[in-house]
Amino acid sequence: MPPERTSSFDLSGLEDAFDWLKARKNALVGTLLVAALGFAVVSFVRRQAQESALEPWRPLFAATAPPWNAPAAELEAVSRGKVRDSDAEAYVAWWHALRLFENGNRAEALAELETFRSRFPTHPLCTAKLAASPPDEAETAIDRVVGSIRRLEAWNASHPTPTVNPPPVDGKSVTFTTSRGPIVVALHSAHSPKSCDAFLKVAASFGDHFIAKASPDRWVEIGHTEAGAPIETSAFTEGFPPFESNALSHFEGAVAFRQPPFSKPPFNADLRVLLKTDLNEDGRSTVFGQVVEGLEILRELSREERLSESPQRLAAPLKITEVKLP
Repeated sequence: MPPERTSSFDLSGLEDAFDWLKARKNALVGTLLVAALGFAVVSFVRRQAQESALEPWRPLFAATAPPWNAPAAELEAVSRGKVRDSDAEAYVAWWHALRLFENGNRAEALAELETFRSRFPTHPLCTAKLAASPPDEAETAIDRVVGSIRRLEAWNASHPTPTVNPPPVDGKSVTFTTSRGPIVVALHSAHSPKSCDAFLKVAASFGDHFIAKASPDRWVEIGHTEAGAPIETSAFTEGFPPFESNALSHFEGAVAFRQPPFSKPPFNADLRVLLKTDLNEDGRSTVFGQVVEGLEILRELSREERLSESPQRLAAPLKITEVKLP
């Protein structure tokens, strides 16, 4: 019979490996410790470098609004602080100049841009040319903004912004008599002939009606029932109130028909008188008159008590007792 076979493992190699590890244990631990320390030092240095690079930018982005929306005064305060002589300074100065321009301070914006050009002559905003058509008209960002400001200044010098409408010259006016005194509306017949004709057709219906709606120191509306409902007119079956493009703007004292959201009969004849200039209304309704007497009556009326359930309705509307036509 063949001899019986037995299984056995030779562990001498493994034992040798353990002996080798035991002999070098301290060296391995030391190496790992040195590696961990080195990684920590590198991470610390890198983090410190990042913090140092971010430091001048923190005051800018910690402002109450992003720099592209921040007020000019806030950006100026930041530029005088920690960003001085840092990479962030040019960025703050640029946005400060743009904020001044957008706020209408064109002279200050130009001065700021020229200072920018002299302090940062190698900055990309002063050297890199923006694409243009034709290509030979390419210019730097700062040159483009400066050019825009100067063109705007030249335009405004040739076309000064009006501060008041021209006075009515044809002598036509309508007077609303009230217990507090007359309210006289002079008509711009030469500028708004259709609106003036429409007003003269409906003006008589304002008699025995009221001035019943107002917004304090902003506007009052004329031509309501005592409960604040507008007067309906049957004098027009279409095209009311007329809209005319003219040179008149919604300055203080201007009179226009209140523009309804929908133009369909029956039409409401109520008027809006501005107590404060609001040029945003230009293009929405046509100015056809100017209050030349009684504007202070309307202003005082606008400040009086209004109903809590309807904040635009006056608690004590002012009655129009008589209407005098030209």
